[in-house]
Amino acid sequence: MTITKLYIVDWYDDIITSIISFENDELYLFNCIQRQFISGKKTYYCVKIDEESSKQIGNMIEKKIFTKKDCDILNLIFEKNNKNDNVFLLDTESLFVGSDIIFRKTKNSDLRSITFPFDISTLYTDQNNNERYI
Repeated sequence: MTITKLYIVDWYDDIITSIISFENDELYLFNCIQRQFISGKKTYYCVKIDEESSKQIGNMIEKKIFTKKDCDILNLIFEKNNKNDNVFLLDTESLFVGSDIIFRKTKNSDLRSITFPFDISTLYTDQNNNERYI
């Protein structure tokens, strides 16, 4: 799948939450859940957004500024769409318009509860300097 549009919702210390559209007009919410400092690789938790919710997100993007109310709506959209068939993982060093990506399918045990804006304190480094999501 090729990224056609990318809108960054939140970016702190290279931990990125974004809304991404693909050539087939499907919309996904991407949230970085793991970052490895040495390799630069990041793991993104990717949730496919339904058509109705896509319209709501489109309206938020047009405003160009996310308010607290928008974050609350984004959380509701995330919860509504955060189901096994809609969730994928992506390992990559960077995201940009034009990049081709290949998702990894998740299992039920991979499903995460995430709240936006994302609290990066949920990332930590173990003894091997590998970051993990807890």
